[in-house]
Amino acid sequence: MKIPKEFLEKIKVRDIMNTDIVRLKPYQDMRSIQEIMRIKRIDAVPIVDDLENLMGLVTVENVISALVQGDLNAPCEKYMVRDVKCLSPEDSLYDALIKFRQFRFGRFPVVNNDGKVLGLLGTKDIVLNLVDREDIEMGVKEEVKEEILVLEYPVMGGDFALAGMASSNVKKALQQIGISPEILRRVAIVTYEAEMNIVIHAYRGVLRVRVSPEYIEIVAEDEGPGIPDIELAMQPGYSTAPDNIREMGFGAGMGLPNIKNSSDELYIDSIVGRGTKVYSKIYLKRNRNV
Repeated sequence: MKIPKEFLEKIKVRDIMNTDIVRLKPYQDMRSIQEIMRIKRIDAVPIVDDLENLMGLVTVENVISALVQGDLNAPCEKYMVRDVKCLSPEDSLYDALIKFRQFRFGRFPVVNNDGKVLGLLGTKDIVLNLVDREDIEMGVKEEVKEEILVLEYPVMGGDFALAGMASSNVKKALQQIGISPEILRRVAIVTYEAEMNIVIHAYRGVLRVRVSPEYIEIVAEDEGPGIPDIELAMQPGYSTAPDNIREMGFGAGMGLPNIKNSSDELYIDSIVGRGTKVYSKIYLKRNRNV
């Protein structure tokens, strides 16, 4: 379903922005910001002066730059983005989406006419608000045909702000149709680990879930570097995630082993330089303890 422009124009940025945000000062060091991002699982922090006026923005990419240069003790003003693209609280969601598409950023600070930071608007905030509204579909397809439910969610590589949202939506949908808690737990593990593998390792991908009366089929397909040695990648603790990703709390090397342990059937097809396809099947009537 295409969302009408008129509907998007009625929603204001002030109504959906996240106001519960961290604001820091320019003298605070990058190491502290890295730890704050890890604990709060955020990917951007506005830098403000004593009057709460926006001075800059520190993103995950800025932290990675400081990490690579061994310069995490530097004040954040050294690495922060100074020419920050912002939204006004009075902007419509339609205007905001145009800016998201134009600049390809994952989030924008929201500032008033005096330059004070009021909040942040990210893609996660938009999706969460839209999926709660009736008859709105945002990049998600849900069909019910003769007891078959089909779900499809796009997943962007490197987008940690939205990481886990697709698997969470799958869980909610399966709860609504009465899937048992044990099956639900296994599906949640497979979908979350598959989604995180795309976010951590790939450029982009898609998570598909198909429910039939006999089984749940989960397919995670991505465009990315591929897996040179699938057997090695299946070993617990083996990971090719870079250090900066691990320091954020991801990439522990348990993704594929967890998927295997929660699946009745598992098939992985990967081509180096092109991408990977993970196919998992969980039977509804042949439950097992995992």
